[in-house]
Amino acid sequence: MPSNFVLDGWNRLKLTALLGLISFVLLGCAKFPASISPDSTRVIFRMTVRGQIRSDYVYVFPIRTSIDPNPQGDGPTPALQYPTPNGFVTGNLQYFVLWTPDTQQYTLYKFTDSTLTFYTAIGVPINTLDATTGSKTLGFELSLEQLVETPGTSNQLQVLQVNFLTMSAKLNQSNGTSRRIDCLGNTNLLTDFNEPVKIPLATTGLYDNQRFNFLEPIDPDCSDPDLDISDWSVEVRRQ
Repeated sequence: MPSNFVLDGWNRLKLTALLGLISFVLLGCAKFPASISPDSTRVIFRMTVRGQIRSDYVYVFPIRTSIDPNPQGDGPTPALQYPTPNGFVTGNLQYFVLWTPDTQQYTLYKFTDSTLTFYTAIGVPINTLDATTGSKTLGFELSLEQLVETPGTSNQLQVLQVNFLTMSAKLNQSNGTSRRIDCLGNTNLLTDFNEPVKIPLATTGLYDNQRFNFLEPIDPDCSDPDLDISDWSVEVRRQ
């Protein structure tokens, strides 16, 4: 297991500024795919690292959906031991968003098998935060309708269980001991290194590191600042 793994809370004013910026960065005004209602519930993700976002690193946002308000079993967990089906995540999940640096694009993927071996791109977020040279933060906005197989059933979802994963590379046979990662939780402690969070969807709310009692430590818990998560948040917006 790697020895080095790894946001301060951001207030409403910062959130408002972010949303204002998102409206004009990349997409301009929001463009809704035909299957997404403009008044559907939205979920806004944001993650900040201590250093800066690097084009040669991997930044993944795994998402587990549930119609049970208290889903059982492990949530999204970083892949730590080789062999692994996909090289970056294990546990229980159906979706993930990957930031692709060469295109400056966030893509939403869905796993197509229970072993998490195969996955396919199913869309892009409604809005995104651009990550230019020197940027510390990644962010994007999804509609809940993008996270269900049957259109019109997103109101059945009760909880999202999410994690934030940063890694120097996907896991393969040769980098099992040299690879560096971070995720939600104190990665200095084996008992707390991975703590995916449950985000209730019934009401509007902002869920961040402060609200979860700083489960991502204020002090660095990853030796690489470009991987070390310093802040994170998930906001639910009921339209």
